[in-house]
Amino acid sequence: MDAKGAKLLQPAMLQRQVDPARYRGLVREDKPVRWAREELDKVVQMRGRPSTEWPTPTALPDALGRLAELLATLAWDDLAGLARREELTYRRPKRSATKSSKSAKSAKASTSSSGDKRIVDALVALRENLYDCRQYEEALEAVEELLRMAPAGRHAGAQAREARYWRTWFLTKLGRHQQALESVVDELTGIRGRSRAAVRDEDEIALAHALATHADLLEKAGRVAEAAEVSAEVVEVWWRRGDATVHFLDAVDLHSERLARSGQGEAARVCIIEAMRRMRNRRCTMYQENTWYNFGVRLLELGAPEPALAAAEQAVRLYRDSADAHRGRHRELEAEDDWDWDHRYSEAYLRERRHKELSSSLREVRRAEQNLSDGLLALSDCLRQLRRTGEADAARAEAATLPAT
Repeated sequence: MDAKGAKLLQPAMLQRQVDPARYRGLVREDKPVRWAREELDKVVQMRGRPSTEWPTPTALPDALGRLAELLATLAWDDLAGLARREELTYRRPKRSATKSSKSAKSAKASTSSSGDKRIVDALVALRENLYDCRQYEEALEAVEELLRMAPAGRHAGAQAREARYWRTWFLTKLGRHQQALESVVDELTGIRGRSRAAVRDEDEIALAHALATHADLLEKAGRVAEAAEVSAEVVEVWWRRGDATVHFLDAVDLHSERLARSGQGEAARVCIIEAMRRMRNRRCTMYQENTWYNFGVRLLELGAPEPALAAAEQAVRLYRDSADAHRGRHRELEAEDDWDWDHRYSEAYLRERRHKELSSSLREVRRAEQNLSDGLLALSDCLRQLRRTGEADAARAEAATLPAT
């Protein structure tokens, strides 16, 4: 992360077009471009001059910080990263070999109190810029620097949990799974280290996500039984949150699937049946249908046709609701008669846009109907296992009436 020889921003680099689809500002695009050029002019004038000649002791890094924000607004994240790197060379405390131990400690305390926040904010912003540029190795370096600061810096310490999350994420993205596994264990230790009285809502959510990541990494390492064990804790965390039913069901689905793959078929069956029992007091809604479908299929494979039937019936009900909702939205879209009202565009463009909207809507309808068909076929298999042949044939016949995608 030492930027001594790093490439510095030059005025010519700002001679590029703004991508309107990526622009993040609220004012006209030309204004932040002009402001960025003005800030860069200030930076160029101060470069190479001693800090005693700057308007204020932090004028140059402050200007670089403002410049980086403007460049990020313009979605020029590569240039914003250059500005942040240069800013950090001025923000970081300078070390002097001639200072006494006492004066060095005093200077360190002063830096910690006054400079810590600005350094941390710059590192966080640099990580965001590098993430957007997909420069994950460099982004990891920024996160590691922030974590090195955490024990001594109050603001860095407050950012440590998020930094640990990103360290795990970048290590995973870079394929360094063993290091990512060690990182997520450290992340979990930090989350669990908070006193129960200080635990906040976001801590519980962070715990669920960290545990899920831990399980995923264990599975990638071929440790499926251990991944299943961690998944059980994910299930319980989401269950405690009454507003996270979809997350709870997804966690049960993944937990039971890992149990089955690790040779724990009976535990997988019990896991799903217990979740279904719990769900009796919670409302089932759309967006849960695929999970209920998976429950039915898995329970049937595990030799439990009766609970499989209950899950399959629930899946079909939800798939039917979803298909009806998509059909209703498509009918409403077809009935709209003001699709050509916007006179800023040509008639040809409006017709093309209308055609795309209708085609996309119809694809959603067909996808929902295909899901309903799959659910009916799974339901038919459950009914047939229970020797309810007439009902099984009726479910299969209804599936045959649905349009194929």
